[in-house]
Amino acid sequence: MQELLTLIEIVRKKGQRSIQLVNQNFRKKEISKDNQLYEGIIAGKFLSDEEAADDMFGSDPGNRNYRNAKGKLRQKLLNHLYFLDYEKNIYTSYEKCEYQCRHALHQCKILIREGAEDIAIRILPQLIKDAQQYEFVDIALQAMEILRDQYAASGKTTPFFEMQDEINAYRQFKNTVLECEEKFQTRMVYINKSISAQNRVVGDMPKVIQHIQKQAETYKSKRLDILGKRLQLIFHTLNWEFEKSVELCTALEKKYLSRSYHDIDVGLDKKEIAFQKLYAYFFLKDVKAGAAYAEKNMQLFKDGTKEWFNFVEYYFLLLMRSEKYKKAGDLFRKVRTNKNYNTLEEMDKERWQIYRAYLVFVNDSKLLKWGFDIDGFLQAIPDYPKEYNGLNIATLVIQFLYLLREGEVDEVRKRVDNIQQYSSTHLDKRHNYRNSIFIRMMGIVTEKDFDIDLVQEKGQNYYKKLVRNQIPGDLQNDVEVISYETLWQYVLNILKTNKRYVHYRFYNMEVMER
Repeated sequence: MQELLTLIEIVRKKGQRSIQLVNQNFRKKEISKDNQLYEGIIAGKFLSDEEAADDMFGSDPGNRNYRNAKGKLRQKLLNHLYFLDYEKNIYTSYEKCEYQCRHALHQCKILIREGAEDIAIRILPQLIKDAQQYEFVDIALQAMEILRDQYAASGKTTPFFEMQDEINAYRQFKNTVLECEEKFQTRMVYINKSISAQNRVVGDMPKVIQHIQKQAETYKSKRLDILGKRLQLIFHTLNWEFEKSVELCTALEKKYLSRSYHDIDVGLDKKEIAFQKLYAYFFLKDVKAGAAYAEKNMQLFKDGTKEWFNFVEYYFLLLMRSEKYKKAGDLFRKVRTNKNYNTLEEMDKERWQIYRAYLVFVNDSKLLKWGFDIDGFLQAIPDYPKEYNGLNIATLVIQFLYLLREGEVDEVRKRVDNIQQYSSTHLDKRHNYRNSIFIRMMGIVTEKDFDIDLVQEKGQNYYKKLVRNQIPGDLQNDVEVISYETLWQYVLNILKTNKRYVHYRFYNMEVMER
């Protein structure tokens, strides 16, 4: 009872701030403008400041009343951060413990400041134990220092020196963690900067990985072990060692993630590893293992979230690269009919529209064609921003294939001219090598006047280059929906079987003979 009386006295003495929270179930009758803004946003009614300001005040976002409503909502949302429900199963044991430890540390600091040291002292030992177990080094060290200071203030020499020894030992571990994290983040800043910057650090990464792993063994630290494994996974990806990526992801899943999501007690995201593993399967073109893995792990991602769309996109591309078009069509419809599809960024939706064009080309299904303006798609010249080069190339390539199949000789020539001009102006061939090769092969089709024998002969060397150079890409610079090797076979088959090209060659031969 005394502890409760002390806590009540602290609360009464200091008073309670009026903490305003957003309307979530308990103030249904309130119609304040900030709550109106909140409800409009979560309902999808307001997608921009312009829409919200116009609907609520009939003005632009610079209106003072709108800015006040927006400011109040922001503060309410920040207030809610103190009351997040970390008991939900969407959080791991690690995440829950971190949240609880940070709260407990904050509470102990307030209690000591308010003269309730005895309550703080009873909380601190368990806090230190939990923080050390989960390797929250900053929290653990702060808690130990607070407890040591309380022993000093009470003149308790034996527990004081015991705690000081523990602090000195733990500081060595903390310094090791800081050193390893600095090495990790130093590599990351260069990796994320540019290709040339990556090349400056990739050479010493094995040495850094080995150093971190050695420290992990010395301190028996899960935190350092995971840090080293994360850097190792990045190294494998940069070196296109995707078999090793799959092996490492499998090892991490077995060692740390085999339990339910709720019970994971390390700072490792099950979804992140699942995505990395699927990414590796995608570049290995291992459709059997990749498809089985994707189907099994899709449930990790909440349906309709951005993470879900990203995971499904690589699953879809794996199916397309492996020519599993029927299954890819089923997956496309699942994406396209998802209730959150329209909340995607415009460029994401544009990318799925391009995927649809490729899918219809190889799988002429009424369900896939329904609502899709093929003629409009073929006539439109793509003009995506420079940072989305891949979308421009992917669009021009599939337009070329449609027009080639339809025997639109003049239009095919125009498309080839467009893509060659775009390539010479915008593409850096060092980073768009496969794109550049296929664009050259498209040029051969028109240069050789659609003659199957000449096109096949001239294109053979470039085809071999495609086979030899299996270069990983990304969804902006290298949107290779169907492998160029497969598309080239479509090109040759069209030239061989389409009667229009047979007649075209016959007509051209007659003209040349005259």
